Amino acid sequence: MIVFITSVRHPENCSSYLRVVELLQATLGSVFRQSDDGFRVVVVHNGLPESVKLDPRVSLVKVDFPAPSQERTARIDLDSHRRDKGTKLVVGVAKARELGADHVMFIDADDLMHRHLVALANAEPDHPGWYSPSGVIHSVGSRRVHIIDHGFENMNGSTGIIRLDLTSVPTNLSTLSSQDEILGSMSSEFVNGVIGSHGKWQGFLADKGFAMEPIPFPVAIWEIGTGENQSGKFSTARASKLIDSGITRDFGLELPSRFEHVRTTASLTVRRLRDKIRRGWQ
Repeated sequence: MIVFITSVRHPENCSSYLRVVELLQATLGSVFRQSDDGFRVVVVHNGLPESVKLDPRVSLVKVDFPAPSQERTARIDLDSHRRDKGTKLVVGVAKARELGADHVMFIDADDLMHRHLVALANAEPDHPGWYSPSGVIHSVGSRRVHIIDHGFENMNGSTGIIRLDLTSVPTNLSTLSSQDEILGSMSSEFVNGVIGSHGKWQGFLADKGFAMEPIPFPVAIWEIGTGENQSGKFSTARASKLIDSGITRDFGLELPSRFEHVRTTASLTVRRLRDKIRRGWQ
């Protein structure tokens, strides 16, 4: 069994927590479309609203970790973001261990996942892990997507499947562990630089003598322009293609109507200008 693990940013470090929850539910919806049902999902959070729709395949783990920043914005100091994310994912691994997972996959709570990930992992339960050099970028509301052929694992946080026993999360840590206990049991280099970062698992496992293999299909759609991205990206200049039936089948991303495209593009333009003005004042 594979367990997908995701963390939800602190309510005090986002533009709209309701929007964060909407993105999470879209991510969970894409996971639920898996072609193999041998999976579970762990969501580590500081306090989700009661309106969140629950599914028996999802385990919610609430932590009382402090807000990583005093800034009430999605774009906070990168080290603070990685520490918050990394420690929450450690708790997620502890929960996955309780559930009896063979593999874990860390995913961002605003990405859409390919439907064949579970089938890939469950076919080889002893495999050390896989990473995804390819993926897809989608600007919210756009009718087009951008295909990334290489290096996607360094851009996105939903690209690695790791055998649970190779994650190096100590067995003394549990879902009840405090953030201080986690940071006292594990190095900040690992928490911030591996589990809380992108594309670091290949080198980490290679140092232990294990080789990750590339996943032979784009693993995730990275949604940008949500207003809650840590990167703050609104768009990309990469070559694009129209959302087709294959994208919809594999990820659940529907082709927006032309009206929705125009409406969202206008909204993104306004937000982009506001962001430039805000950064100009700093």
